[in-house]
Amino acid sequence: MPSTYLDLTNKLLRKINEVEISEADFSNTRGVQTLAKDAIADAIGQINQAEYEWPFNAAQHTQVLLVGQEEYSWPEYFKVVDWNSFQIQKNESLGVEHKMLEFMDRDVYYKKYKSDDDNAGVIGVRCPEFVAPSHGNGYIVSPSPDKQYNVQFKYYMNNVGLTNFSDQTRIPNSYDNVIIDGALYYMYMFRDNPEAAGVSIQVFQQGIKNMQGIFINKYERVYDTRVSRNSKMSPEYIGL
Repeated sequence: MPSTYLDLTNKLLRKINEVEISEADFSNTRGVQTLAKDAIADAIGQINQAEYEWPFNAAQHTQVLLVGQEEYSWPEYFKVVDWNSFQIQKNESLGVEHKMLEFMDRDVYYKKYKSDDDNAGVIGVRCPEFVAPSHGNGYIVSPSPDKQYNVQFKYYMNNVGLTNFSDQTRIPNSYDNVIIDGALYYMYMFRDNPEAAGVSIQVFQQGIKNMQGIFINKYERVYDTRVSRNSKMSPEYIGL
């Protein structure tokens, strides 16, 4: 279970021999206690920025598609999506089975399908078969939906700032020591102790590398995921 903002801050304060914070005083701290809170938040942010796909940031979203609407926004705190995970959900009342959507390059969508979707207007075309990146912050499904289908996909979340004493980081508590090492770097920099800060940042960076080795660098097999030039989804196929 992840640790709370209060737990992590007090671990840091104990490490530097400072007075810990109570739940009641957490929102009214001053001086070194406030710096400790900021240092914890900064260390958590650094860890989250180190990888796009930390498994503890994995999430799933279900979007109800609107008839005649192809473009949708990403959910809150979105970072990166797994394009291979988009799936229309089974719904007997709509007469649809589970169906995976095929990824499509946006330029292919513009050239081959957008006009048909636009011409269909508010009535839509049929159950979507493809998904593509939108021009803005979101994604496109095509053909334009003619019913309120549910599409589900997996993605990874951005770091969410901690505010209250009971807020939890998504990083497992077995890696609290990595967070503390990162926070120590910021505390030593504030105290104008570059030697101790230099040691802390090296330990912190090594801790992140160890986490990457455990969570990220797992290759049982290697696949070539490049799109074939013969695929109808590739820009080369349609002469772009």
